[in-house]
Amino acid sequence: MNTKRFSKIIAAVALAGASLLWSACTDTWDNHYDVTEGGMADQPTLLESIKADANLSNFLHVIEAISASQTLDSPEQLTVWAPKGLTSAQADSVIAVFEADKAAGLKWEDNKAVTQFFQNHVALYARTISSLTNDTVAMLNRKYMHLIGTSASSGSLDSNPFNEAVICSNGILYKTQNVQSFFPNVREFVEKTTDLDSLAALVKSYDEYELDENSSVAGGIEDGKTVYLDSVTVLSNTLLNRYGFIQREDSVYSLVAPTNEVWTKLYDQYKNYFVYDPTVAHADSLTDANTKTAIIQGRFFNTSIENKYNRNPEDSLTNTRYYERQAHNPRTNVYYKPFASDGILNGLERVECSNGYVYIDNRGVINPHTTFLNRADYEAYQARYYEIPKDASNEDKMNVSLGQYVIYDSDTTYNITKSFYYAQVTAKQPSAHTELTYTLPNTLSGVYYNIYIVTMPDNYYGLPCWFQVKHSEINDRGNFPTAQNWVNPHPVTPVDSIEWTGVLAKQSNYNRCFAATPEKVDTILIQSCVQFNYSGSGLNDGVVKLNISSFGPSSASYREKVYTRTLRLGEIILIPFETKEEAEAAADDLDAFNDELLEAKKEN
Repeated sequence: MNTKRFSKIIAAVALAGASLLWSACTDTWDNHYDVTEGGMADQPTLLESIKADANLSNFLHVIEAISASQTLDSPEQLTVWAPKGLTSAQADSVIAVFEADKAAGLKWEDNKAVTQFFQNHVALYARTISSLTNDTVAMLNRKYMHLIGTSASSGSLDSNPFNEAVICSNGILYKTQNVQSFFPNVREFVEKTTDLDSLAALVKSYDEYELDENSSVAGGIEDGKTVYLDSVTVLSNTLLNRYGFIQREDSVYSLVAPTNEVWTKLYDQYKNYFVYDPTVAHADSLTDANTKTAIIQGRFFNTSIENKYNRNPEDSLTNTRYYERQAHNPRTNVYYKPFASDGILNGLERVECSNGYVYIDNRGVINPHTTFLNRADYEAYQARYYEIPKDASNEDKMNVSLGQYVIYDSDTTYNITKSFYYAQVTAKQPSAHTELTYTLPNTLSGVYYNIYIVTMPDNYYGLPCWFQVKHSEINDRGNFPTAQNWVNPHPVTPVDSIEWTGVLAKQSNYNRCFAATPEKVDTILIQSCVQFNYSGSGLNDGVVKLNISSFGPSSASYREKVYTRTLRLGEIILIPFETKEEAEAAADDLDAFNDELLEAKKEN
């Protein structure tokens, strides 16, 4: 049978495939199906009727081989479209799929021979068809088939298919010449397409059966855990749970699917960003898993998200990860003008599926800077990032409090236009320098980072804060060696009209110092083109540490008079680049960077 099936959500969309054509019939013929007259009760079952027809022997062979006989012999009312044209070779092919999935541990209801063949020919309830039929029917596999009563002369069915209809005690059997073609959803299409099998293999590797607590019968508590008298498990996929339910018929998804050639190219490139130190358990497996996950990021799109936020797909698309990350960078996971000449979808082959679309990516259209290779913001006031130095009694040597810097729209009103939270760090001993050590998680290996620190102004004294930064990263023994000072790429130079710069320039190692200006939110380039040997992506602990400490002459005549030792730290920002040239070109573009920073803060 050549049909068109619809997901209810996209029923109004013109889908690929020809309509299922049915020949007209007389209205009186429908009376044969009147179960109120008891006309079906004394009829054979669907299974018995199939067994009685030699032309359906191959179909029967499949039913028996895949353990579907009980379904067609049960009292549940069903409609079956049984293909007389099923060849023995086709039957053997379906059975081979069933045995392979069974050997792989798939339950009967998840077996592709069941879902893509058997259930694709069976619908719930006894469905009668007339010349006026125009209906959408749910098949057992949750696909939707559109039934249209019309002339068979333009279709590929038998000349009078209603002569091939059999009334059964548990439904109606239609005998057709053709095998019902299977209309795959997004995931099923990927699995059936040879050139996408690298992606398919990754998705399949995350399949696992999980306990369905709502459907299981609990029997009590033993050792603090629920014991179930009847455990029901369902097939789940943690990868799709994160990125999009492309296997569900009640969703509308699009997937930009990389071909095997693109997959191999990206894998060879991205694996360099996920190199782990040799002491990390299963380091090679982590590299492989995180590299593959990086490839698929940004490729899943959910139509309902676009509708929820009233987005026009012609103007911009947001992938399924966008709303978790927009506070850090509103440009991440957004694709503007996707169908324009330079858009991500321009020129890609589009394949229609039962629950959306697949775009075949043969170019590598997803820019990694819009997904995993994006700017990393570490809020300096978040205690999970910093360590406070201890004294000999293991007591904190610093006081760290949460500060807020507010910008008003004018001097005469108090309407807040922007506000920034920051860590305010003071030493418990007034004469001591202030310091915190930050551990930065989820850094990548091999990329070139430009590193910035955002500082807040000193509203109390109106003084600059001089500070230095020491850097250390984990080595191949899993240890952090002694931290090294970073030299300021733009050392502070004396300015006649600013007293404090002259004082600083007199310090012998002032080129190791950075100056937070007293009157504004300041974004300071700490280092450019920094590469880390090992990745911290996905690890519980970071592999990069930054020690930030105040700096300046110790004389009391300078402290809190020419400079302040109070650190006011807003953020540590790492921006990655794939090449050194890109990092160098972007390092000093602070005007554009500050615009982006403020935009991100405004959206937060």
